[in-house]
Amino acid sequence: MLLHAARKGEAEVFLNLGYAYDVGHGIRRCRRRALHWYRRALESDEASAGSAANNIGTIYRDRDDVLRAAKWFRRAVAAGNSASNLALGMLLVGRLGRPTEALACFRAVGPDASEASIEAATTWAAFAENLLATRNT
Repeated sequence: MLLHAARKGEAEVFLNLGYAYDVGHGIRRCRRRALHWYRRALESDEASAGSAANNIGTIYRDRDDVLRAAKWFRRAVAAGNSASNLALGMLLVGRLGRPTEALACFRAVGPDASEASIEAATTWAAFAENLLATRNT
């Protein structure tokens, strides 16, 4: 049903179809197709842009393509998805070794994010602060 609607050009289903392919919900999992539909959502539906960019970033992060993942998380943040700052900050502090920039990301997770994301960002911010304090002593 989603696939049929998406093929007809109904933009509001692109993000959901991408997610279905991404996790294999009701359809065989295929990250390549997930990326296709996430990009369609990004191009055609401003309301879905932040979520679509975040989900693309997640796919690249899971593939260990850290730089490409960071680019997409930044794009998600720019599209208004402040929760993507958490994923970006985690990449920056853990994989890219940039705790100062990561700390700024953790602090930028806004009230539009889930309670769990806000709590995680607070915990990660404390970790980044401790890391920076250790480096400066």
